[in-house]
Amino acid sequence: MTTRVDISIGPVQDFVAQSRRTRDLWGSSYLLSVLSAYAMRGAEQHGGRIISPIVKSDPLYLWIRNKEGKTPEIGSLPNHFVIETNESADVVARAATCSLKEAWRQVCDAIWRRFMKEIASDGHNTEEIWKRQTQNFWEVLWTAGTGPDDGSLLARRKHWRSYYPLEEPGDKCTVMHDLQELSGFVRARGRGQRKRQDEFWEQIRNDPCVGLLNLREDERLCAIAFVKRLFPLVTEALGWKVDATQWPSTVYLGAWPWMKQAYTTASQEAERYAKEVEEVAKEVPGTVLSRPPIGDIGSKADILARLDANWFHLNFVRDDRRCLLPTEDTENPERREHLVRLLKEVYEATDSSGRPLGKPSSFYALLKADGDRLGKLVREIGPKPVGKALARFTREVPEVVRQHDGVTVYAGGDDVLALLPVPRALLCAETLSDRYRSTFDGDTGAIPTLSAAVVFAHIRLPLRSVLSEAGRLLDDVAKDDNGRDSLAVGALKPGGMHCQWVTTWKRHRSERDSSAVQSLNRLVDKLSKNGDDPGFSSSLVYRIRETLSLLCGQHQWEPGIHADPPEDLDVRAFLRAEILRSLTLCSTDGTEGRTVEEQAVEWAELVEGILSRARADENTTSTTVGLDALLLAHFLADPDGKEAE
Repeated sequence: MTTRVDISIGPVQDFVAQSRRTRDLWGSSYLLSVLSAYAMRGAEQHGGRIISPIVKSDPLYLWIRNKEGKTPEIGSLPNHFVIETNESADVVARAATCSLKEAWRQVCDAIWRRFMKEIASDGHNTEEIWKRQTQNFWEVLWTAGTGPDDGSLLARRKHWRSYYPLEEPGDKCTVMHDLQELSGFVRARGRGQRKRQDEFWEQIRNDPCVGLLNLREDERLCAIAFVKRLFPLVTEALGWKVDATQWPSTVYLGAWPWMKQAYTTASQEAERYAKEVEEVAKEVPGTVLSRPPIGDIGSKADILARLDANWFHLNFVRDDRRCLLPTEDTENPERREHLVRLLKEVYEATDSSGRPLGKPSSFYALLKADGDRLGKLVREIGPKPVGKALARFTREVPEVVRQHDGVTVYAGGDDVLALLPVPRALLCAETLSDRYRSTFDGDTGAIPTLSAAVVFAHIRLPLRSVLSEAGRLLDDVAKDDNGRDSLAVGALKPGGMHCQWVTTWKRHRSERDSSAVQSLNRLVDKLSKNGDDPGFSSSLVYRIRETLSLLCGQHQWEPGIHADPPEDLDVRAFLRAEILRSLTLCSTDGTEGRTVEEQAVEWAELVEGILSRARADENTTSTTVGLDALLLAHFLADPDGKEAE
């Protein structure tokens, strides 16, 4: 008799989402995928057949099982997998669990021997803390059944709580706040313990393989966060080498478009500044990268792209902690001010039309995507066609993200997590949606859809907060609230969510269907300072928002709100009047032979088209309007508020 066994590894949120750096986010996703691969291999070695996900061509699983192909650099296996077996389900599930825990023990032991063994005696019960945290972290749940199942049995099992983490005393980890940091000292108990705690972490920081690049002065880590951070530095941890030194920071992602533009607008100034920084700080770890961590910027711009992106922000260059200089230069303030002057010259350099280059952006994008109703799709066309399509999609994701100047954190099955610069993030999301559909071409009756969330976040915001918002936008807004097959977008500033827009990928107008992303980008072009059309200013955007809010009864507008306008209000006529007024005040005679009236008609149609709500369960766009699309377009045209400077 064939038995279906569902196996789930957790806690995922505690392990992945609690990440302070982009490298931590990648590292935790990658390590979890590796552990899943070992669990799958253990099940397979004891009579299990892996039916989901399809692993026959998965590069990570092939590497774990046979060491075939190139060493994988991206996690591609989920924490939940399904096997079939004619043997005892208990034996197979326990084999999977034992294989996972043995792989985890190998990783932890390698990190302990390399970094902790010799200094553990300088801590207070450090070895005890290490064992308590590493030996009791993972929970493996499994269910077995003989009938058809879409995963509901495992979902019911998860409601039966059987895992209770041990109580954690003392000072907590600065990354995973529920776990005790490894020194074991408590700062609140006086200056002596505070001093010994600082000395403990300083010893680790002084290790030539660690340094400030891998452990900041304010970081004190638990065993789990310590393993996530440092396992790429120890080849014995996984049994192969993983290069994580080039992982781009959020600052680098935000600055990437600026770097590309710098060698068009300010090539001489940029090259002079980059060479000066390289000469002054080349001996400081992390200042000069061995290669650019994103895409291909071209050989001429390579010297700029290999700098740590902190050196592109004036405030960071002035900060001793953000931009380190050698000791002899630290004591010479004129050296740092000289670099500030050179960077200002880069900012002030102008292109052929007289526009200055300006500052790099302080925003980046996090993209999270997930297939819709996968269980229903499996029931419609069968597990094998779905598995093969998902395997194709997984292989294509990294290249799609790379083509849009981004980096893939995780790509497995129908799940994607990626980091990108602001300008191309929405196009990347749309391309992934199209590619997801195309992988199912030829499967009769299949209507696969992908939902995605894109968060444009400020570089100073905690990564875990951005991840949390992306998860909320994807699950609650794009899927539950908008009926799936949707894109949810948010602009997250230090003060909170600035705007929240949700739409179907295709907006169904009475006369035609249009791409939501392309419609939004058309408006972004008109709002951009570099656009050819005059008159569409910030004041016009906010005047439309305030007036429409009052007309729709939204006396206190909040991101994500939709409302029905009064029955006697012609929204397009209102927009046309406001835009015409703005164009007239700008005294424009029109562009490309158009009158101001013709421009106002065109713009009003465009704005109305993206203000109307578009839900996946509606054949046409509803009359309900929201103002977030307009604010989002305004944000994308000028993320850092340069227009107001």
